[in-house]
Amino acid sequence: MDVLKAFLSGFAGRVGGKQKADDETSRRSEALVTRRDDSGGEDVIKEAPMEIDGRVMTEKEFVRHVEALDFAQPLPTRVFLHHTWRPTPDTWHGHETIMAMKAYYERQQWRDSEGRLHEGWTAGPHIFVAPDGIWLFSDLTYDGVGVYGHNYRTRHIEMVGNYDEDMPGGTILSDSVAVMGILCERLGLDARDLGFHRDFSNKSCPGWAVTKDWIIPQVERWIDAYRRDHESDDTLLRQALQRMIAEQLVSTNPRAALAQEASARGLLGALTREVPMEIDDRGYVVQLFAEALIVPVNEWDRVESLREYEARRKGTPDADEGTRGMEAASHSGLVAPPSDPFDFDGRIR
Repeated sequence: MDVLKAFLSGFAGRVGGKQKADDETSRRSEALVTRRDDSGGEDVIKEAPMEIDGRVMTEKEFVRHVEALDFAQPLPTRVFLHHTWRPTPDTWHGHETIMAMKAYYERQQWRDSEGRLHEGWTAGPHIFVAPDGIWLFSDLTYDGVGVYGHNYRTRHIEMVGNYDEDMPGGTILSDSVAVMGILCERLGLDARDLGFHRDFSNKSCPGWAVTKDWIIPQVERWIDAYRRDHESDDTLLRQALQRMIAEQLVSTNPRAALAQEASARGLLGALTREVPMEIDDRGYVVQLFAEALIVPVNEWDRVESLREYEARRKGTPDADEGTRGMEAASHSGLVAPPSDPFDFDGRIR
């Protein structure tokens, strides 16, 4: 990467309020330590040490990690792929190398909008995919640094190695595909919009041997497999719930308007038969359907509907927007009929 230009773009977004403003203010208050530049007397503002994650994960662990992340708004609009060039898989030494990369970034100099000289990046790439796993570097829920002019609302993945002549392979390739796949799926991005560093630079990154025609179909296949697996899981959950309350459900005509809409809204099944009603001299048909709420054990503040649960796992935001709109409009301007259209034949308890 062109480290100086990449950093200037990324940092501008962070101080502009597009990042964690409160954290940035606190961090900068600790960072304003000045010293003389080694080359000739200019003051240099030494930034606080870069904060990184530093964990390494398997593909499955990383997928679960991203599924659980709460991404800051506005959401990212693109994922960029890079290669490190150096280090290579042969010179990669896990945590030792990660800390060396951190130290390297903390020595880089840059100038702010007022021309003052700083030393030390405040963020870097988000992920390093290495021979020993997927290393988390900068916070995935916020912008990092990767491509000059394209760091706002983007995420950056580094494949460890030099791929100008040889294609990546083995777990570096499969893990990179999974990282791109789950990020695209979780953020609602189209894999066909995958970015390369060289799209906006004269560099070869992520390596001349890596082409979009080769890598993007692999990411799309990963996403398809992920969706099939999760759709199967969701179907099993829904079927299990329907079996549990089978005796309470009423059979419906699948071609009926209410039954079709209930299915589209993710409701479990009918609790009553269709009931005709008159409201404001207009005839209506009403039917009660079962809804399910779900909450993780010991996380009682995370209640959601079954529909919301399924939509979240599939990475489809606002999938239940129709239901929310219906709820918001309920009772609006409606007047109860003067009398019940059906005689009451039960008893009040």
